[in-house]
Amino acid sequence: MRLKGHGPLTPAELAEAAVLGDVALVLNFAGWILPFPIVFFAAATVPFAALVVRRRLRALVVSAVASGQVAFLLGGVNLEGNHLFVALVGLAVGLAYRWRWRWVRAGALSIVVVWLPTVVFTLAAMTFLSETRRLTLKQIDINTKGLRKLFRRVGLDGVASSGDDAVHWVITHWQIAVPIVELVLAVAIVLLCRRIANPALRRLDAAFSRPVDAAPQVAEDDRVPGPVPAVLHDVRYRFPGSAVDALAGIDLELNTGTLVAVVGPNGSGKSTLARVLAGRPPTSGEVVRPGAAALGREGGTAVVFQRPESQVLGVRVADDLWWGIDPAHPLDVEALLAAVGLDGFSERETSTLSGGELQRLAIAAALARQPALLISDESTAMLDPEGRRQVMAVLRRLPSEGTTVVHVTHHLDEAAGADTVVVLQGGRVLATGPPQAVLSEMAGV
Repeated sequence: MRLKGHGPLTPAELAEAAVLGDVALVLNFAGWILPFPIVFFAAATVPFAALVVRRRLRALVVSAVASGQVAFLLGGVNLEGNHLFVALVGLAVGLAYRWRWRWVRAGALSIVVVWLPTVVFTLAAMTFLSETRRLTLKQIDINTKGLRKLFRRVGLDGVASSGDDAVHWVITHWQIAVPIVELVLAVAIVLLCRRIANPALRRLDAAFSRPVDAAPQVAEDDRVPGPVPAVLHDVRYRFPGSAVDALAGIDLELNTGTLVAVVGPNGSGKSTLARVLAGRPPTSGEVVRPGAAALGREGGTAVVFQRPESQVLGVRVADDLWWGIDPAHPLDVEALLAAVGLDGFSERETSTLSGGELQRLAIAAALARQPALLISDESTAMLDPEGRRQVMAVLRRLPSEGTTVVHVTHHLDEAAGADTVVVLQGGRVLATGPPQAVLSEMAGV
């Protein structure tokens, strides 16, 4: 899911643009000073491509311009120009991935996105800057002279003479030769970088959900929290710019006081379904529930993600539970910590906690708002077996205490302890029901 194209960049977009631009710059600079520069330059396109996939195009512009100025300070005009070229390649690779375009379309896209601005800049510079033109053409002659000499030494005088003629033609007709060479290079570089970047972009999509649309929810905010029970009728969701639905015709019932496990391969729509249950409006279809999803509000919906360190904000454990809560609000810190197996941890520094302890702290912070629905989006994915066991013990107990839990997971042993298992594949519900029946059917397949 992606933020809509109107409005200024959000703090999250600016932060991601700054970080990814800096990563690209570091790789670019490494290629500038280390052997095998093409490897570093190709790797530098991946952060820009990821920014295109996850954010609005203006975020790429801000990222490229800001990091480009730092590149100028580090290496002058040459490094800055190379950095901006890498950003253009990242733009082409990211757009091709976002639109699911294959080789031919990606090659055609590279002509528009990479070759056209590059050749316009090059021809303008060589036309109006005579010294730049002279040095560029001289460099072409020098760079090819060694190869021509080698041909003569091994007795290939004819090949060497043809090379002399070709270089002379290029220097004489540079207005034609330069665009042709840059065209071939632009297409080849984009296709090569696409092959390098696509596996990384797929892993990124699988590990992190894309930022959601900033759709207004004024009407829902005025309603009383009531996220469950929820019934989904023919729910579909499609990312902006995508040609296929991430969710396609989902019919599902979510009852109160139950633990529901959502399983399926990467890209099956698990995280997208979690976002819809958390209140994201579907592209079509409807979600019927007694009140608002009320994400983050007392009695509404809470979400715990897979990286606990990104959700724990306080320096001390007790501070984290109080984060964002009115000091006048009654909050029994010790009882919350005891509920997740962290008795006596209130004065501990969060930096000293293990991954499993951090994740249970994140759950405790979510429970501080007494949610009716807790969504665990792969909250055990980054934990060791003991951490997983501890978190699952908490999640399995919550339904008996009045909190409905939806747990998105890749681990079938975790799904086996749920009341209901939902299997997704290709954005559709492949199976749903008691874990014994559903998981046995999956094992048979």
